[in-house]
Amino acid sequence: MNHIQSEYIPTGRFRVGKQSPQKFQAILGSCLGLALYDPKRKAGGMIHILLPSPLGNTDFQSESPEKYASTGIPMLINELTHIGCTTQTLKATIAGGALVGPVSSMDLGLDIGGRSTDIARRILKEQGIEILRSETGGFFACTLELNIMTGETKIAPVWETGIAPGAMAPIPGPEAIMATIDNLQPIPQTALKILRMFNQDSYSVDDVIQELSQDQVLSARTLQMCNTVLFSGTIKIESLKDAVMMLGKERLAKSVITTAIESYFNQIGPSGYSLCKGGLFSHAVGAACLSERLAKETGFAHPWPAYTAGLLHDIGKVVLDQHISEFLPFFYRTLGNEKQSILQSEEKVLGFDHCRAGVILAEKWGFSDALTEVIRCHHTPEDAKVDSQLVEIVYLADRIMEKFFAGFDIDNIDALHLEPIIKKMNLDGSSLARYIDDLPLDLLIQEPPYGTTNT
Repeated sequence: MNHIQSEYIPTGRFRVGKQSPQKFQAILGSCLGLALYDPKRKAGGMIHILLPSPLGNTDFQSESPEKYASTGIPMLINELTHIGCTTQTLKATIAGGALVGPVSSMDLGLDIGGRSTDIARRILKEQGIEILRSETGGFFACTLELNIMTGETKIAPVWETGIAPGAMAPIPGPEAIMATIDNLQPIPQTALKILRMFNQDSYSVDDVIQELSQDQVLSARTLQMCNTVLFSGTIKIESLKDAVMMLGKERLAKSVITTAIESYFNQIGPSGYSLCKGGLFSHAVGAACLSERLAKETGFAHPWPAYTAGLLHDIGKVVLDQHISEFLPFFYRTLGNEKQSILQSEEKVLGFDHCRAGVILAEKWGFSDALTEVIRCHHTPEDAKVDSQLVEIVYLADRIMEKFFAGFDIDNIDALHLEPIIKKMNLDGSSLARYIDDLPLDLLIQEPPYGTTNT
């Protein structure tokens, strides 16, 4: 029995390897995956492409050129030739580029997956690389695998379950869900107090530092978060006072809440809602960054509450995740084959949905009315009665993350409200593409849910 190490290829990255017991895998929605393998050299690689080409002018220099089809694919080919492969013997498999979820006219106009596919085909043709298999387009996310030992590739829908038609999942019931809520480790009280201080605008820098210094674990983890690319980049921050001076009190508060949410999300094991380890937290950070950017660009909300709302909108999924994991095939079947919404699927399989669970937590922890409304209505913005524009911002950010970063969060968000909200915010496809391009990909790293597999 061979021991095969699985390595997930994150969005905007590529990997190469010589014959060894490992396989590369990418989870693809609108993104494009390309696997190249040289059967003569027993070596290959895979790239996970986010966008067709850089959005700037011809002189634009991206910090992550591998996230574009036009620049990333030549980099992959070049790396493979460095380890002895030749374009004459390389064979290609292409997957992804789907129109995930209900399709809007914006999707059709952008055609990001289609344009990435066209660029990939053109480059492969110019290099004389044969395409053995291509399954692109469609309306469903998929996984692409490359076995580095054998060169075998596999393309499969993420909904693949193998359960017998007509089989029914046992429903755990509301009592089990409520018991989970009671047993979860909550968000630290220090973080909740700082969140309330900012929401009420009744604080000073000294107040924030005083509260944070009372929780040594949260303080240490916050300093680690302050030193990530999300908040400081290359600036070295060694104390809370340094953090305030260099970042400002608002960014410090964001780092506190982000740290607390990461700890809260880390309670779950192998995730039912995500196809990769840490996916729910990565989805939350991505939605937070997008919500903040949308708030700044549109003026529909203040950036700080928008970031916080994006970060916290899915807290109910931590409650339901362990139950979803137990009934995963049934959950995937209702989402994929029966084409039900995420809330309908949760109700059918669990008798509870994540918005309802999140609202219970929000009320228990004393969240503001606006934040609670985002948690309640981020799938149904038409139902929002408090701060509806903030709800719409998070709805749009959630929709973008689900479409372009498949695998972080298995979800089905309908597109019914997408175009009216985009029009209301005076946005267009090109502006949304810029926001996607600007996301800090270093924070959105997929890891395999189980580490290794035996075959």
